[in-house]
Amino acid sequence: MSPGRAGWLAAVLATLALAAPVAARAGEAAVTPAEANALGHEAYVYGFPLLDMLRIRREMTSVPCPDGHGNAPLNHIANASRFATPSDRTVVAPNTDTLYSLAQLDLKKGPIVLRHPELGRRFFDFELVDPWTNVIDYVGIRTTGSGAGRFTIRWTGDGRAEKAKRLGHPIIETKYRRVWLIGRTLAGDEADQAKAYELMKRYRLLKPNGRRFRLPAGCHRGKGEPSTHPLPTDGADLIARLNRAMADNPPPKRDRPLLDRLAPLGVGPGLSPADAGLDPDVLAALHRGVEQEQATLPTATRLSFVRQSIDARGWIYADPDIGDFGTDYLLRAQVAVVGIGANTPEEAVYPGALADSDGALLNGASDYEMVFAADDMPPTRYFWSLTMYDLDGFLVANPIDRYSLGPSHPPLVVRDDGSIVVVISHDRPADGDVNWLPAPSGPFRLNMRLYGPRRSVLNGGWTPPAPVRLP
Repeated sequence: MSPGRAGWLAAVLATLALAAPVAARAGEAAVTPAEANALGHEAYVYGFPLLDMLRIRREMTSVPCPDGHGNAPLNHIANASRFATPSDRTVVAPNTDTLYSLAQLDLKKGPIVLRHPELGRRFFDFELVDPWTNVIDYVGIRTTGSGAGRFTIRWTGDGRAEKAKRLGHPIIETKYRRVWLIGRTLAGDEADQAKAYELMKRYRLLKPNGRRFRLPAGCHRGKGEPSTHPLPTDGADLIARLNRAMADNPPPKRDRPLLDRLAPLGVGPGLSPADAGLDPDVLAALHRGVEQEQATLPTATRLSFVRQSIDARGWIYADPDIGDFGTDYLLRAQVAVVGIGANTPEEAVYPGALADSDGALLNGASDYEMVFAADDMPPTRYFWSLTMYDLDGFLVANPIDRYSLGPSHPPLVVRDDGSIVVVISHDRPADGDVNWLPAPSGPFRLNMRLYGPRRSVLNGGWTPPAPVRLP
């Protein structure tokens, strides 16, 4: 066969191969507007965590220099020298127990070495999170100990496994070149925060040759202010952004069944609804479904937690799949709404409460009491705390700047019988042997943090005392 004829035949076969899926789809029943609308809802639930992670990444890396508030250029750590305040609203549910060390990694050009000093008995961890909000791995006191350490973080797609091995460090591999590094270092009062910060300044992200990454040229002109990049609200723009995001951050194989259902509508890595041959009413229904879900997901998520807390008459626990979501796309989206970047339960558990012991919603118009008996303290290996948030998951301003209570928040008042009593109220309580957690004048939510939870927490045998409304 001549080269010309062979080339012609190959072209014909390639054309037929490309046309085959289209012909097969043509024989299927056309998608109705109602079906397209429902799939639009599914697409947003599926894609929101990825989109929000990339939004956070873009905003955090928009500064020319680490700013001390968690923002820094790519491959640089931003150590927070202070706890979050009510004005910090980039990430929901910030804590005031640990100082953050945040970094957005790009592993495209090779492995990155994470180095930390000896931390002694002080709790610390580095949580590595992939773009789909699943936890990749941990470095920290629970998993790798508190001695000085070096760890190589490597993207499996760069093909340089041997180079990483030659470094001689433990290797953490990820299927994604983009990684969010969330470091937490326990701190207490201002003096202890200063000590913790001195240790944090010795955290390093290094090239394999031991050198630091160069800061952008504009860093010498100042730290700058991070820019904001809210998600679009138009359905077509949301789908376009999601398709690009999936092309850059390929979905795991387990998501194939859902992606196969979305593909005929032009939703998927590198796809476009405009190229899917959809009827105008079907396309409009798809866009409308995405927009509707974007508008309702935050409220629906909070209402779901409200109903659960009312039924439980107090505290509810997150699903054990948190941080390792598998195909539970709704759970993943809900966690992204209320606390993106959450730990897996082995590292920390976050009970939440929106209702009191009678099932009534928590509101600053009432006063509440929680009593931790001496023989029933939160069972943790590292620390616990109780934090006040508004219903959007942000800290609540108050006259004494107190947002959390716990053993690392002095002064924690302990009664003579060893119990700890917490009064949650808008106005300061008269009793001097209680711990006051200031509340807003309206609705609020409570979250506990249990770091290094004991087995009784993980198996549901221990639950925090429910907030009891005072007469």
